[in-house]
Amino acid sequence: MTLSDFHKWLDNYLNFEKLQTKGIFWLDSMRFLCGKLSNPQDKIPCIHIAGSKGKGSCSAMISSIIEEAGYKCGIYTSPHITDFRERIGTAHSFFEDEIYEKSADELTSLVDSIPFSELPAERPLTWFELVTVFAFLCFKNAKCDFVVYEVGLGGRLDSTNVVKPLASVLMPIELEHTEFLGDTIEKIAAEKAGIIKNGIPAVIAPQNYQEAEKVFKEKCAKTGSKCIFVQNELKNLSYRYNKDGTMSVDFSLSDSEATSEKEIKISTNLRLLGKVQALNAATATRAIKTALPEISEKTIELGLSKAFLPGRFEIVKNIVLDGAHTVKSILNTIETLNSVFPEKKAHLVFACAGDKDIKDIVLLFKGKFSSIIFTEPKTVRHCDAEKTLRIAAEHGVFGNIEKDVEQAIKSAEQAAENKDIILITGSFYLVAEAKQLLKK
Repeated sequence: MTLSDFHKWLDNYLNFEKLQTKGIFWLDSMRFLCGKLSNPQDKIPCIHIAGSKGKGSCSAMISSIIEEAGYKCGIYTSPHITDFRERIGTAHSFFEDEIYEKSADELTSLVDSIPFSELPAERPLTWFELVTVFAFLCFKNAKCDFVVYEVGLGGRLDSTNVVKPLASVLMPIELEHTEFLGDTIEKIAAEKAGIIKNGIPAVIAPQNYQEAEKVFKEKCAKTGSKCIFVQNELKNLSYRYNKDGTMSVDFSLSDSEATSEKEIKISTNLRLLGKVQALNAATATRAIKTALPEISEKTIELGLSKAFLPGRFEIVKNIVLDGAHTVKSILNTIETLNSVFPEKKAHLVFACAGDKDIKDIVLLFKGKFSSIIFTEPKTVRHCDAEKTLRIAAEHGVFGNIEKDVEQAIKSAEQAAENKDIILITGSFYLVAEAKQLLKK
């Protein structure tokens, strides 16, 4: 089965990314399917990553380091920007077509043979469940040595949470998807902490809220898991932007929880930009030293320097593409933009999904951009540009509407006159559409 045919087959199943629906999260369906396939997720050592922000970047860094160490490392991440295979591959490439086709054949043959009455609680399977099992098969068929799994949503009931990792990694927690994960930091952190397994060490990235740290500490105590707070070990973090578009980063970790007592010192250049990426690099380093302590600091530095993710402060000529979609992440993107291009005027093309806090987001734009264009990517969950404009104006933030993304980019380019910088942000769906248009 070709990937194109597989996509058509998948379209028969509920896709949460396109149509958010409550009451569709459980793990018994995953255990059922994986059991039918001899549990491919248990065949390969892995690292499991959850959190509100930075899990994609940290996953890319960890997989790049493992690959630099000479292993074949798979990575499962979401969403994809322009190619479905971005979700399932290695740190720097896709698998051969035969891997995807063989895995698709295995999965579809199994699923199509199962009577509906045999499914747990007679519940229909979902798109993300099937894609996750497909990923397990791809990594098995590709004979990967290690895999890095990024959680899709939450953690406790996420489809990936049937894996048995060498380490669990918890990235920063924010208020997000509150209708599904809970309306407080504690509730959301508890859902994310669901990936912490009995006796498996948990690496905790620097957090913005003490409430999240408390939840993680308590969960580790209950599961008998070593709780490693990166912030407590991190020393001498510094970063600076280079003329070649990279960022020099230096830091050390005290190594108080790892097998050796010596201090870990890292000095490298990152392709992923911003202070948050420096912190992600520290978290990735601690995760590696926890799960695979034999990997050297030199290998870590080289792996970090090669890590990249599309749509994360990706620079295309004078345009920056960033899928930031929460208040904190958009603030980080704007701060990074000002740091990387301090002398340039900035223009904004913005759209976000309908469930975002528009008021708090648009307030970040005040006085920051020479022009603002609100647009609407062609997605099910797009935000009403007219509503966004109205809320922005009510809070002293003024812009224009170009509902067509291509026209919005053209208008921003005219305003920038090839000398200013353009930021396209607010949604991975917007970034995906923009990238396709910029290829023309």
